[in-house]
Amino acid sequence: MKPWNFCMEIIHSSSGRWIEDKGERTMLHEGRRVMVFSAHAADFCSRAGGTIARLVDLGGEVLVYDMTYGERCESPGIYARSEPPPLDEIKKIRWQEMQGAAGTLGAEIRCFDFGDSPLIFDTDRRLQITDAVRSFQPDLVLTHWHNDVLHPDHVETTKAVIWACRYCDAPGVKTDHNWCEEPDIVCYEATLGTAPVTRYLPDLYVDITSVYERKMEALRHLASQSQLPDNYAILARYRGLEAKTTANMKTCIYAEGFCRMVGQ
Repeated sequence: MKPWNFCMEIIHSSSGRWIEDKGERTMLHEGRRVMVFSAHAADFCSRAGGTIARLVDLGGEVLVYDMTYGERCESPGIYARSEPPPLDEIKKIRWQEMQGAAGTLGAEIRCFDFGDSPLIFDTDRRLQITDAVRSFQPDLVLTHWHNDVLHPDHVETTKAVIWACRYCDAPGVKTDHNWCEEPDIVCYEATLGTAPVTRYLPDLYVDITSVYERKMEALRHLASQSQLPDNYAILARYRGLEAKTTANMKTCIYAEGFCRMVGQ
């Protein structure tokens, strides 16, 4: 197993940039196999939609796994109706939205349907995630920030994903698929507006300027959370400013921020 720790410092490649050069420590290079795990319907798109689009454009294969449809706590537009539909119908609505968003980005999407709020992982569910990792054999995994404490579903998702990625190379941990190499793990944004509380300090930026409009289009598919495009437009611009001033990415306008796990 890799000796992983969470990194909270700004580190740059020799060129002063994390992206565009083809160095060992970059996220963006051709033909990556990437899994994105998110707790709810929209998390993958709001936090990492631009990066997903860029990876796909570089010939990568991206598979998104949502743990839930966000049917209880992440569907405010549906619950604003005078008569909200039952949970099964909400799931169908969110599934159509998720497919539209993922398709716009060029990714495949699946859902475990574990149920949200609270999202609970027993050993069987963790093994399901482990088997999904072994089946796809990613070299990179994106998921929630480990300290996103103001949304317990996010924290529990990250714990389960780390568990799966740590055990995916253990032959003695049995699932339907054989063991595979451990992927790198990178954490995307904490819950919007909570970075100071959750101590989320990006040490990796991806310039999404070229795919920004595509990300916004994908977010608009997630109509049950109509606030997302406006809110994440603000964040993308702010992270772009950070990238420009702290990572020497002089032409960056819009960015997504990430935290790596060192030792990978």
